[in-house]
Order: sequence, then C-alpha cells, then structure tokens
Amino acid sequence: MIEFTKMHGNGNDFVVFDEFRRMLVPEEEKPAFVKAVCNRRFGVGGDGAIFVQPSEVADARFRYFNSDGSEAMCGNGIRCFARLVVEEGYTAKKFRVETLAGVKEVWVSIEDGDYWVKVDMGKPLFEPEKIPVTGGKFNGVWHDTFDVLGGECEVYAVNTGVPHAVVFVDSLDVDMHEARKIRYSKKFPEGVNVNFSRILSEEEVEVRTYERGVEGETLSCGTGSVAVVAVASRLGLMNSKAEVRTKGGILRIEINDSSFMTGKAVRVFDGVLKEI
Repeated sequence: MIEFTKMHGNGNDFVVFDEFRRMLVPEEEKPAFVKAVCNRRFGVGGDGAIFVQPSEVADARFRYFNSDGSEAMCGNGIRCFARLVVEEGYTAKKFRVETLAGVKEVWVSIEDGDYWVKVDMGKPLFEPEKIPVTGGKFNGVWHDTFDVLGGECEVYAVNTGVPHAVVFVDSLDVDMHEARKIRYSKKFPEGVNVNFSRILSEEEVEVRTYERGVEGETLSCGTGSVAVVAVASRLGLMNSKAEVRTKGGILRIEINDSSFMTGKAVRVFDGVLKEI
C-alpha cells in the first residue's frame, strides 16, 4: 500500500508521493506507475504525478512526470510540491529546490488559510537552439506562420523550463485540437506546449494551454503563463508584470532578469493506493 496526496494548482491536478525519507516506487518503474495512477477511470486521476525527494544540491528535489510517463518541469506542480514540503516540516518557508530545469528558489506564504507560493522560474530562453526550434525567423523572439484556426497565424516560441509556443488570438473560443498542428510540428524537435492567448490590457491576459505529455488542455499551466507574459512583454504588447487568467484561476507573473510566478497551491485529500 502506497500513501499519496491529491493536490492542484489552479485546477492543474497532481498525485503526489512523498519519498523524502524513503523511496516508494523504484526509479525504473516510475513512468509506467505514473501512467496507471494518473488514469482518470482506472487510477486516482491527474494531469501528472510528483515525487518529493531529498536533494544533494538543494533543500529538496522536485520530480514531475506527465500523465503519459514522461518526465518534465511543471510550474503549477512545483507550487504544490512547495506546500507539501513546508507542511510536512521538511523545509522552511523560503527554500531552494532541485528541478529538471535547475535549482529554483521558492517562497511560501499563508494568507487567510490559503497557501500562496512564489517561484523563481529562471530566465526565459529565447534563442532558437535553446527552445529548441528550427526554421522560422528570429528578431529577439522566434516566430513563424502556421495554418491553424482556419487561417494563417503567427506563432512565437520561448523556453520557460520547457518549450512553449504562444499564439495571440482575438477570442479564446477555439478548437484546442488545432494546437496539435503546432505541438507535433517538425520545427519543434522535442515537441512544444501551445498557448492560445487573448490580451485584455497591458497588465492582464487570458490563456488556454495544450500541454504535451498530457496531450490535451489543462485548466492552468504555470510555465505557459510565464511564456505568454515573457513573449508579450518582449514584443511590447504587455507590461512585464501581469495577471494571467486561466480556466483554473489567476497567476501573477513578473519578468525581470529572471521570471517569477505566484499562485495558490491546494491540498485536496490524502489517500492510500491498494492496487494499481
């Protein structure tokens, strides 16, 4: 029997396993295990799974797997991770966490009973080879024209821990399956997450995200929210400090030399796996 915690960050939901003191799932079995656990009909259900582990280079180690078993970085996931390690007494409210995208600094605060987590997400990478992406044009932001949403759309790209494509639209009433034309484009050798974005003002934007690994829309994407503000501010369309409205709630994003994401982390319930 394996204990777990169900958590979510703005509706982006995860099954969390605490391996800080002992390993629960052998490393070689984690991908298959995650696929089974995240199945919404035959498992617990989730967009992904998180493993809390000790670290030799930081205060704790964040391991995140998409629901298809692929390992990645996840902004909403790291907030949930942060709440758990603070609640369990493994770290102070300000700590450093080892991730697949390097060591990140995290701050946890409690406001009226809600856990808010601020994460230093690192510097957005705009260079095509660091996204990675091929072809297209680059004038500070990589971009190219794609035939999506019934016409030609300009698509921009940036890496905010994982590759992201950003498409600015007039309406978010879109068929999210259209994102697959970008997600599986040969221009993105490692695939890409796709964000359809509607700018409301210089300090506010709405976003819908199709996530690789989940292979569908999620209610919120932390790295995607950072990507949208990073691209929009570099293009002069928005300020570098803005609120991102997702289906699951609001994220506060600030782009300086680094990028910072702030949002809630919710602990829904604890449980025990008996068979999977």
